Amino acid sequence: MSNTHIIQLEAKEMTERIRQKKFFRNNGVVLKGINLLRTQYVSLSELRYALEPTIAESELRDSVNYLSECGYIKMRSIRSKQPTTLADSDFDEIEAKVSAEGIKIIACAKIDECIEV
Repeated sequence: MSNTHIIQLEAKEMTERIRQKKFFRNNGVVLKGINLLRTQYVSLSELRYALEPTIAESELRDSVNYLSECGYIKMRSIRSKQPTTLADSDFDEIEAKVSAEGIKIIACAKIDECIEV
């Protein structure tokens, strides 16, 4: 294997680690951002504006999806107030709040290696 090939592999591996670390950090930022209103739901579109340009919309969607799938946030339709998911509703029509499990993450009473708080 040539030195050039080894350097390319190392660069690719480092890029992947940076992307993964950013995902972990973003998950913590998004979870805490949703928790700002405590007992109230926050619109995902408002959260997007609050976090731009720090977190790109695609990264926000990834984090919201992860946090929702893990049960750390609850999501519902803004209009109907019925539970929903990113797969079933338009991003701008969803609001979210932190669940009891999410509060445990924020309080460091529960650990998730994919969330940096």
